[in-house]
Amino acid sequence: MINNYDNLNKSITEAYGNKNSILQSYEIFIDNFNKLNKEYKFSVSFSSDYIFEQLEMIVNSKPRALNYIPFGIKDTFNTKVLPTEMGSEIWKGFKAGNNARIVDEIIFRGGLSFCKTSTAEFAVDYIEEGFTLNPHNVKHITGTSSAGSAVAVACGALPICLGSQTAGSIIRPASFCGVYGFKPSFGAFDRTGALKTTDTLDTIGLIGCDIDIVFKTFFELYQSTRDYPLAQKYKKNYLDKASKKPNILLLGAQLNIYNSYAKYVQKDFESISHELSLKYNVVQVGDKEIDFLNDVHNSQLIIYDKALSYYFLEEAKQFRKISSVMTNMINRGNEYSDNDYIAQIKLQVHLTAKMNQLMHDYDIDYIITPSTASVAPKIGCHELEDSALIWTYFGMPSVSVPVFQNSLLNLPYGLQIVGSRYDDLSLLKFARVFEERIN
Repeated sequence: MINNYDNLNKSITEAYGNKNSILQSYEIFIDNFNKLNKEYKFSVSFSSDYIFEQLEMIVNSKPRALNYIPFGIKDTFNTKVLPTEMGSEIWKGFKAGNNARIVDEIIFRGGLSFCKTSTAEFAVDYIEEGFTLNPHNVKHITGTSSAGSAVAVACGALPICLGSQTAGSIIRPASFCGVYGFKPSFGAFDRTGALKTTDTLDTIGLIGCDIDIVFKTFFELYQSTRDYPLAQKYKKNYLDKASKKPNILLLGAQLNIYNSYAKYVQKDFESISHELSLKYNVVQVGDKEIDFLNDVHNSQLIIYDKALSYYFLEEAKQFRKISSVMTNMINRGNEYSDNDYIAQIKLQVHLTAKMNQLMHDYDIDYIITPSTASVAPKIGCHELEDSALIWTYFGMPSVSVPVFQNSLLNLPYGLQIVGSRYDDLSLLKFARVFEERIN
């Protein structure tokens, strides 16, 4: 596969200040991008004219933190020039006429709104057949709704893309495609102009080729102004943990779903757990004290389905233009009363407080657990349940690191690291300890 961004980055570095050389480098980059997209089908819209319009602005301005970095934008974020179709036939050709706040932030810092990456219908589950092909094996799936972003990075077409997660839509495709997937703390990025599916769960995140570009991008884009009073916690937590030896919780069999994980996942996790126990302080938590984690999946399902039945009321009327997957989720949501929904929101608040207290009482810095229950299943097969939605439910940051490779299937999968809310910078720094294992 073409390592498209490395070549571009090298060319731009060598040609810095030379406008014509930079534009020529991007012409080559775009040509390679189109070849990769034709092969793996990860982008749904793209405009070279708009890219060069943005480049003209960058080359004529002062250096900025994200200068010249091309970003894939998941097709659930508004973009001023490119259509925003949300993986839906209903919204085919729709133009929002504005950028989502996060897209404007990228452009303001010198990054390029390069293309729209394909997504599942309304960022839920259904992906049209023949799109987002897994570069490791096209006969295997790519995960859920941020799959286009994961494929764009995995095949080397783009260095970083926007994604979003309401259950496991960043962590899962990142794991299946062997790239870094980062779901920040809930609220780290402003959601204005992004598709809303569930108020207390939707989280904007990043999928990247390495941990450094993920760290750099998050550091530049998270809401750090006085308008966001909790934002100061990110840097404070980062500085507080700068010289501390981490305490880790290795989370496997304590979760009921772990029993259904593939045997090779369990074996690999046991092996890396042993390695980590020799380097870090391993926290022991009793099964009873952590058993509430097993209640999350059912609660999340009710919140998600009920929210979909509310936000997609009009789309549901056009049932011939939405998938059976979406229809079933909306129908399930309609079966729950408003009181059922309110009860689950209250439970989410209660369990989140319980989780925060657990992290505090045991002085846990990071939870470490497999990203997914297996490698990417074959097309037509369902994924096994994993723990990704648990951390979404609690609003905690998590990152999937492409640590594992199943030699028999020749497919990658990730190790998931979870931190306390607002501890994102420390979490990403800690994720660097696995780079040697990856390289």
